[in-house]
Amino acid sequence: MSTALEEMHNIAPHIRIGRARAGVLMLILSDALSVVALLAAGGYLSALNTENQFKVAGDHPPAFLPGLLVAIALLLSGLAYYWWGRRAQKNPENGQVIIFVLALVFILAAAVGQIWIGATLGYTAPFQAYLSLILFLTWYSAVHLVLTFIIGSLLLGRILRGRLTGHSYIVGVTGYWWYYTIVSALVMWLVAAFFI
Repeated sequence: MSTALEEMHNIAPHIRIGRARAGVLMLILSDALSVVALLAAGGYLSALNTENQFKVAGDHPPAFLPGLLVAIALLLSGLAYYWWGRRAQKNPENGQVIIFVLALVFILAAAVGQIWIGATLGYTAPFQAYLSLILFLTWYSAVHLVLTFIIGSLLLGRILRGRLTGHSYIVGVTGYWWYYTIVSALVMWLVAAFFI
């Protein structure tokens, strides 16, 4: 008698592809709901700031220039991944690995930049609601970028070992998370910098 794990390689490819896509899309949906809840809470508290207790004098958003540099790195990473992904899905053997490495370097630069922004915010305890929200958005985004770098590193290992052939759907599934991370990080940065 065999277990389901032992029989996993016998599953039809279209079912395996569907499961991979569904799993990543469910992760993105649940994570997106968390991001929307955070942004809605911040917008709600900001709108109710009639007695100036949400954002008090001296509270400031993260510095604009480092955030802009992180945003540029994110956009370049997304473009490089898209360019690589289009080629890799057509021909997994010749997918221009250097372009993927470039996308990975840009996402790493964005992660390091986001961590630096979070570490240099200069907020001191006790944190008011505004400062707590900015800290949470900054570090939430940093964790997502680090996770994307880890996923990208695993994909790079698969690429370098030639294990992408026959599994080109992995490029698309990883792309879903890659693009979602970029879009959510950009939205959180814009909201933190300009709207809360």
